[in-house]
Amino acid sequence: MMSAVMPKYADLERIESLIEASGFAAVIAAWPENVGYLSGFYHPDMWVNWERLHIVVWPSGGEPAFVVPRMRADLWNKSSSVPFITAEDTVPFITDIRGFDGEALDMVRAVADVLTDRGVTEGRLAVEFRSLPLKVSMELTRLLPHLTQEDGWPLLNQLRQVKTSAEVEVMTRANRLTADILEETLRSVRPGQTEREISARLAGELYSRGADELSHSILGVGPRAASWHPWPTGLQVEEGMLIRSDWGVRMDGYTSDIARNAVVGKANAEQKDIFARLSEAHDTVVAAVKPGVLASDLSALARREYARLGLEYRWGLIGHGIGLVIHEEPQLLLDVHDPIVEGMTMEIELGYFGDNGGYHIEDLIHVTANGALNLTQLDPNRTLIESES
Repeated sequence: MMSAVMPKYADLERIESLIEASGFAAVIAAWPENVGYLSGFYHPDMWVNWERLHIVVWPSGGEPAFVVPRMRADLWNKSSSVPFITAEDTVPFITDIRGFDGEALDMVRAVADVLTDRGVTEGRLAVEFRSLPLKVSMELTRLLPHLTQEDGWPLLNQLRQVKTSAEVEVMTRANRLTADILEETLRSVRPGQTEREISARLAGELYSRGADELSHSILGVGPRAASWHPWPTGLQVEEGMLIRSDWGVRMDGYTSDIARNAVVGKANAEQKDIFARLSEAHDTVVAAVKPGVLASDLSALARREYARLGLEYRWGLIGHGIGLVIHEEPQLLLDVHDPIVEGMTMEIELGYFGDNGGYHIEDLIHVTANGALNLTQLDPNRTLIESES
């Protein structure tokens, strides 16, 4: 048995089989979300303290090891020198825990020790070209010069691509919480409130009802709602203004990504009309999602729907995978020809930038053998949110 602690979310058999089939001698993961999936441990300080990496070393056909800062390793290994009285809330399912000292290159020494212990001193090594610090890569080459480093990011994306039922459950909770709080809070907006005041209430409600941390907090009103990713400011809202919000939280490391629109007070006929057309296009794209369909096909469909509904296409990507990483593959763009796979979780997001604001609808879907289930738009009669008078 690899571990006495079984993974809460990951599919170990899938991880092991895909690594063995990849032709890599081992996988080295340092990006926090990949580390979380391959170890069962996620903590915000994996993002904050890049000088002290958490690194998973997973040899093909062998037992993985987890290289972490010394104090955390001592805690998990039950060393008598641990200064902490209370244990952390979560522990990894990997039992071979290696500690390193300081913030320089001792972490690479620990990684090289694991590889040497496992007999992995030559062959192809999968590393994250997208995120592995150059100093780590160079030092690993110095210590183990017969290992060739290649980009392991596509393999790591593939490992996380198909979600277990436990992953779908936690992501559904995170995304429904985000959708519920956005809708409730936007209905309560009053003229004179600022973007920051609205956002502060959103954040407070999200934390008080179960969020572990915020992943992003995009909110803009009036003309600012038509900018790309508006951060909340001190701008006051006025009657009739359009509000665009796009928020995400993390629960156990898994993220949400929900966008909702509202109008301060009553929406006018033009606002309702644009939103209704955008909503129809969104639902058409969701209905077209099924295994085997290409990402580029869905992007092209969205453009045809905009044209059919008389909306100029003023938008970017129309969706993406989601999980521990907020934008997982595939990105739904015209030049991405990856197929949709059964078991994926995705965000379908359509929007429109108008002269007086921006419109944005984003929901979590789960890809089944028969098509897509919208997990966050439970009412089929979607309408533009109006704040209560």
